Amino acid sequence: MTNNKEQEAPEGVRVYELAFHLVPTISDSEVAVQFSHLKALVEKRKGAFISEQAPALMKLMYEVPKTVKGQKKWYENAYFGWVKFSVDAAEIEGLEKEVKNFESMLRYLLIKTVAEDTMAPAHLTAPKDARRATKDEDGIAPVEAVVAEVAPVAEEVEAKEDKSEEK
Repeated sequence: MTNNKEQEAPEGVRVYELAFHLVPTISDSEVAVQFSHLKALVEKRKGAFISEQAPALMKLMYEVPKTVKGQKKWYENAYFGWVKFSVDAAEIEGLEKEVKNFESMLRYLLIKTVAEDTMAPAHLTAPKDARRATKDEDGIAPVEAVVAEVAPVAEEVEAKEDKSEEK
């Protein structure tokens, strides 16, 4: 095992992802400004950006409430975006408080993650009609079909793990 300190993150620095919904009542031009303000909160804490997706208007799966000045409002749409960044772990508590109090924030999720791209492989995100598992009248796939579909993926993951252990 090699010890390469140059490639390691500084002590205490972790990778986080902030996914969020902004209220749909802000104008399209204001969305970019609000996104910049959110990113400025990270920059203020000396965070380094890894990747991001600018907010885009989307329909929510269910109505989400937000209380503003004592009045509860329900939203069917929101601007969804995310940003992945690295920052000293000691800064996260303060950052989360600022995000929580962000005026146009409908809801958010702040998680610790990894810097690498963690998107699912294409064969796991194939359209429903292209998936091999057949479903019964209730829309549930039999266990055997699911196992048959997942087994090649599991074998691929195990093979990669075995190779990394050999090194």
